[in-house]
Amino acid sequence: MATFEKELGFSGPERKRTRFYLNLYEGNRLFGIREFFLKNGEFNPTRKGINLNRDTFMELKRVLDKDEEMILEWLRIGHVPEEVLRYQQAQEEAKRRNFRLVGDVEIQEVEDFRDRHLFHVKHEGAKDIVELNVNHPFAKAISEDEISKMTPVEIRGLFARFMASYARSRTLLLGSGASNPDILFEQSEFDWSEFASEFVSEVED
Repeated sequence: MATFEKELGFSGPERKRTRFYLNLYEGNRLFGIREFFLKNGEFNPTRKGINLNRDTFMELKRVLDKDEEMILEWLRIGHVPEEVLRYQQAQEEAKRRNFRLVGDVEIQEVEDFRDRHLFHVKHEGAKDIVELNVNHPFAKAISEDEISKMTPVEIRGLFARFMASYARSRTLLLGSGASNPDILFEQSEFDWSEFASEFVSEVED
């Protein structure tokens, strides 16, 4: 029997997870990747998994290090996460019933922002609260006073720049070696805010 030593991480939904862990089997030290399911409050292993010894793990690491970019690009194409698929299905159902999904969004303008980000979003039940850094150039550009002076074409241009800045941050993130979700989203939000600022500077110049 395998003796569980240490869990290193996991992925997947709450009731069905893929675990990454170290284990000991018949005296052999192994790195395990296995799918577990939740039953009666405990996670139980399935037959879907693999144990790697040191040599096999080192070869896997060599392949990942050498071809990481190609592997990530391959896995990205055509992949639709489960939560995104559910959202798309809900949107399609909304269209079929001839109504839109809407939510309550509140904007709070913040003077002493804790970082250089353009915004942060908090969730309170069904309401989303957008904290806007009023000292950020893009936030200044979309203030009520500035928006009131703009034509519809200029407002659409601001939206286009905001989306373009997101696309730039996404492209930059795809080349990142980070894998921790907290780090990825923090980096993405920072880059997005920086690019949004540059777009406004270009317009003002």
